[in-house]
Amino acid sequence: MPSAAMRAALGFVAAALSVLTFQQAMWGVLHALALPGLAMPAPYPTDPVIPYGLPRLLNDCLLGGVCGAVFGLAAPRLPGPLWLWGLAMGIIVALAGLVIAPTVKHYQIGARWMSLRAYTTMLTILLSYGLPMGNRGSMLLAAARAFLVDGAWGIGVGAILALVGPRIRRPG
Repeated sequence: MPSAAMRAALGFVAAALSVLTFQQAMWGVLHALALPGLAMPAPYPTDPVIPYGLPRLLNDCLLGGVCGAVFGLAAPRLPGPLWLWGLAMGIIVALAGLVIAPTVKHYQIGARWMSLRAYTTMLTILLSYGLPMGNRGSMLLAAARAFLVDGAWGIGVGAILALVGPRIRRPG
């Protein structure tokens, strides 16, 4: 079995590759379908994100890689297929992105897909005209979008990690 550092590195690589393939594929499907409330911007976005102005795709690869490194470390202890555990990780990441991150960053829950320009425009409107009445339907659609995109990413992490590091698991 590879060392802990190797498992973390394989997890990081698997997660970054999953962002570039599985997550962006789901993003592209949602963009192409353009369903009301579920539509996404074009895949492979390069708009800057808050707070450091990194391109969104690079930001997603780095953040996904950190989660993947933790997943790579935990993989030997996980029974069953890794893609299923990856789906669970994707759901946890989606929940964190919908609830924890907006709370820490002090913006509306479910607003995590906003570009820097959209965020500043929304902030200008809110400061000029006040808070609009809440719309639970849009929050549910944002949650569905997050679960689809991050769930696809998680499945990809598990599937890629199983291919890249087949000896990462303990012999069962």
